[in-house]
Amino acid sequence: MKLKPGGQESGAVTPVVQEGTKEATEESLDDPPMDHGLTAWLQVVASCIMCSATWGLTNTFGVFQAYYMNVLLPSSSASSISWIGSVQLFLAMGVGAPVGVALDAGYLRSLIVAGMVLEVLGMLLTAQCTKYWQLFLLQGVVVGFGMGMLGLTSQAVIPLWFKKRRALCSGIAAAGSNIAGVAYSIMLRHLFYSIGFPWAVRILAALLLASTAFCLAVMRLRDGPPKRPTKPFNLHHFRDLPYTIFTAGFVLMITAVYIPYFYISEYAILLGLADSFSFYLLAIANAGALVGRLIPNYIADRVGALNTLTPCTLLAALFALCLYATTTLGSLSAVSCLYGFVSGALTALSPAILANLTADPSQIGTRMGMAYTLAAFGGLVGSPIAGALKGKAVPGDKMEIVQRALLAGWTFCAVVLVIAAGIFIYVRSMKVGWGRGKV
Repeated sequence: MKLKPGGQESGAVTPVVQEGTKEATEESLDDPPMDHGLTAWLQVVASCIMCSATWGLTNTFGVFQAYYMNVLLPSSSASSISWIGSVQLFLAMGVGAPVGVALDAGYLRSLIVAGMVLEVLGMLLTAQCTKYWQLFLLQGVVVGFGMGMLGLTSQAVIPLWFKKRRALCSGIAAAGSNIAGVAYSIMLRHLFYSIGFPWAVRILAALLLASTAFCLAVMRLRDGPPKRPTKPFNLHHFRDLPYTIFTAGFVLMITAVYIPYFYISEYAILLGLADSFSFYLLAIANAGALVGRLIPNYIADRVGALNTLTPCTLLAALFALCLYATTTLGSLSAVSCLYGFVSGALTALSPAILANLTADPSQIGTRMGMAYTLAAFGGLVGSPIAGALKGKAVPGDKMEIVQRALLAGWTFCAVVLVIAAGIFIYVRSMKVGWGRGKV
């Protein structure tokens, strides 16, 4: 029998696997093995650092919100200032669909470079701002676009390297946002009043540059067959009902989950608590979220990510309502920490669930990006709606007036989270019924 060039027998039948099929993708993803190796764990470290440089800014915006209201922009309303952070969050998630497609096509390094340039440049220019429109354009829009290039990247790389430990590694990566939330909140609180707003923001920009440069050096996609270009928003994915319905709940969850982070510092100031301590509430909430991204995600790998997400969502709604009853530093600190714990689980578990609902690993970036793009609209309107619902109150008002002023915002947050939890329960029933089952 004759041999063809390369040693293949001319009479042998060679199975043909079409490029782009599930079989080809899974075969390519088996080498190197999942869940093992230095390169895989370096992706966890780099994703954690990248989360600190992106979502960490979102978790720190409450410090900017309080500083703008009391020092830089005292004539602006809470709702208008919150639009800066909301637009930033919207763009960080809103460009997820094209970013996901670019990741699936292999453009990881290009996305990191583009995000790094936009984020660092935007913060450097923010340091020069004195007017609302300037802050909106630079901190909201420019930095938001940069975060969008990096934020989804930090979440989508992990499922390519991990399966058995997917939820835990996603939680470790997401914990970077809360490490930054604690560190940046305390750092900016001191620097704003010691060296001034411009130099404080420049130092933050330098940290962002160093963080993203490290990620550029070590982050890698898994080797696989060449990816065929796809549409950024392919409607055929919504024929998968569990994925579609979960995405609807994810949108509602993002609408509500950041509201306490935006207003908790202002609430403490209105209650007449120590102004200096109010800035630390964000650090306390982020410290709670840091633990909340680890313990629930560790449990999720054993009992199911969706099984863990649902009770955490209901607890987040409960603790949001409990903010109404907090009137002392101790009670406000305790509730902030508890809310941070469960809210950290919500945002850390969601990427793992989206990956678990995707049968073809080569489509993880695209489907995750589509969900993030839709959720961006929830993040855009959630905090401004809570700000618009907030009643009028100023420091020095009676405690009852301050509590009533914030009650509508806390209630809005809780109700939306309860609806989201109901959707998650329904998705679970679609996957495993109403009995026991890991999902």
